[in-house]
Amino acid sequence: MKNWLGTLVLVLVGMTAAYGQGATIRGTVVDEFGEPVVGASVVIFDLQTGAYTNGDGIFSIPRLPGGEHEVTVLYLGLDTVRQKVEVAKNSINTVSFEMKAGGAQIDVVEIRDRKVGEIRKTEFDIGKTEISARQINLLPSLGTPDLAQYLQVLPGVVSTGDQGGQLFIRGGTPVQNMTLMDGMIIYSPFHSIGLFSIFDTDYLRGVDVYSAAFPAQYGGRISSILDIKTRNPNFKGISGKANINPLSSGFMIEGPFKKKEDGPGGSGFLLSARRSYLNQTSQSLYSYVNDTAGLPYSFTDIYGKMTFSDGLNTVNFFGFYNDDDVNFEFPSNLEWNQAGGGMNFRFLPQASKVILSGNFAYTSFQSGIKNTSENFPRNSLIRGFNGGLRFTYLLNSVDEFRYGVTFLGFRTDYSFTNSFGLITQQIFNNTEAAADFNYKKVIRLVNSNRQDSIRDIGVIEPGLRIHYYNDHGFISMEPRIRAKINLPRVSFTAGAGIYSQNLMAATSDRDVVNLFQGFLAAPEDVSGQIKEHTLQTARHALAGVEVEVIPNLSTRVEGWVKDFTQLTNINRDKIFPEDPNFITETGLARGVDLILRYESPRWYAYGTYGLAKIDRTDGQITYPPVWDRRHNANVVISFFDGSLYRDDEDLEGRRKFNEKKWELSMRWNLGSGFPFTQTQGFFEKLDFLDNGAQTDYTTQNGNLGILYAEELNGGRLPYYHRLDISGKRRWVFNNKFLFEAQAGIINLYNRRNVFYFDRVRFATIYQLPLLPSVGLTLKF
Repeated sequence: MKNWLGTLVLVLVGMTAAYGQGATIRGTVVDEFGEPVVGASVVIFDLQTGAYTNGDGIFSIPRLPGGEHEVTVLYLGLDTVRQKVEVAKNSINTVSFEMKAGGAQIDVVEIRDRKVGEIRKTEFDIGKTEISARQINLLPSLGTPDLAQYLQVLPGVVSTGDQGGQLFIRGGTPVQNMTLMDGMIIYSPFHSIGLFSIFDTDYLRGVDVYSAAFPAQYGGRISSILDIKTRNPNFKGISGKANINPLSSGFMIEGPFKKKEDGPGGSGFLLSARRSYLNQTSQSLYSYVNDTAGLPYSFTDIYGKMTFSDGLNTVNFFGFYNDDDVNFEFPSNLEWNQAGGGMNFRFLPQASKVILSGNFAYTSFQSGIKNTSENFPRNSLIRGFNGGLRFTYLLNSVDEFRYGVTFLGFRTDYSFTNSFGLITQQIFNNTEAAADFNYKKVIRLVNSNRQDSIRDIGVIEPGLRIHYYNDHGFISMEPRIRAKINLPRVSFTAGAGIYSQNLMAATSDRDVVNLFQGFLAAPEDVSGQIKEHTLQTARHALAGVEVEVIPNLSTRVEGWVKDFTQLTNINRDKIFPEDPNFITETGLARGVDLILRYESPRWYAYGTYGLAKIDRTDGQITYPPVWDRRHNANVVISFFDGSLYRDDEDLEGRRKFNEKKWELSMRWNLGSGFPFTQTQGFFEKLDFLDNGAQTDYTTQNGNLGILYAEELNGGRLPYYHRLDISGKRRWVFNNKFLFEAQAGIINLYNRRNVFYFDRVRFATIYQLPLLPSVGLTLKF
């Protein structure tokens, strides 16, 4: 293996050197707030060559002759920038450009953003969904728009409940989804009430959701990746927002450390805080919820960030704190808190082709639950660090070679008492390390008679991740590949990969309601172990087609399979101390999703339909898990009316708030019923825990025992459907303040959707009923 890896590195280094012929101009394009301008055209018209900026606002134009070249940067809605750059033969020149708001320059060439529905022929969109803060704000919401609510409309995403529900992404469980915020691992990204995440939408730059066959730079999870990137603070001046509604209130403030000078870059800070008071207001506003108990949830979110940038190189420092309290009394009370901090950086060294980036972070999460109906508590703690270095080479305007190293460590401390009174406890320390390689090659056809005639007929992206698990002494070799073929107005994409992870959930996947979140490292005492290690493993396959049907309409169909070749689950049926604490299962999830998205100046529409089937096998039986939703459909429609400004208003050439005056939105969700195990009867359960065989069963008061049907999850709940609506009205004062009033209703027609059936109290627990809300937001 050592010789093989050495040969691979030599081949890749030689490949990058082959692209080093001629001079190179590379750099960044940012707006006046320091944010990267993605998709800007960087052109040298005299040489009829150029490039587009990538997701970080970085471009590279190689193979240039020595001499002086005029570089032009164009982007719709921003002033065109021109700059002369002197390059020596075979040199590398790194420059940065700042684009300011203004009229689009169309006297030279018309530059437009990629239209919705236009296939990105050099990028992989299948299996990946890009979410912007603007899209999140379009969704009807209870309180303020939130990422957690938007994720539920994505293809293949299933939520098991509005209260205490979890998100399951294309067959995987929550612990199999990795959440990253600026490279920092977030162990619990959502609050106990399923309508809220721990993130404020206003500081998000974008979110990438990889739902299957994700590339080699991501590892340590076997189902999906949620990669969250926050934006830079405002480098130009103090700005912020404050909002209040019946469920929560919050504020955010940001600004520069010193007045920004002309040119790219700057330094600044951002601070955001939010506090909910659901447990107080809902008792009067929503007293009809949960048998007059209202919504017994409360949470706090705090986030801070500092950024230092010269336009080319950037360093960020950030930290966060969250806590949650759930006081249901019956069946349980829960509390958790989470905190962390870290830094990341990106450097573009002069006279080098490499883009160097890295991060280091530390996170701690602890939770506890007390089942008041059974008096069997659970407690979990996980704390750890993660970091890494990444090296990226933009080989030309489209090809990339990336490699990196990742390291992490964590400590878990978990205790659980089951219904038989037996205690499961684990304290574990673990370290891991990984190296990954990724090469993206765009296959192009160039018409030699016309230099501007280029056809991107395909893309191939092989990758390899080598992940070392120290506690197991095991190296996981995980090849990945994605490929794309482009035809006129049609594109076909496929991907596959092997994945592994160490963490497992401290709850059973067979639990219907999982308010408690806990974490364990892969244990050693596992019943029915399949492989030579106890890691959880999976294989993914993904295929899809994109079609350009009509302008402004994006049409995609994706088919996916996840073969979970080894899964670890808590043994809920442990009776005797010598019984294993954990059992091994396998799983198979497969499905097909249809995704439609339409955008115009006044309309936004997004629709998905998914058909899926998920099975689990524990060696004896095959059953559908509790998140197996066969049919799932979502429709989101938004309408915008009127501008905040008159067409003839100049406002000194710049509009601080460029938003629509009116906005109306609706979301409708339809889902087939979840599986559950039916009840056959009840009996008195004697536990014999106090005196063992000497227990006097004639005087002991037993607990309530339940007789379950022989077929596990053989029943199905009724169909779920819900309609949400919202409306917003905005006013601008002197181009300095924006005032927004919003109103919305969750579950407009008050559908009684079943959450679960409480067997002990013999009562049906319903999801959220009709819930109206109003809110006010001030931005400055």
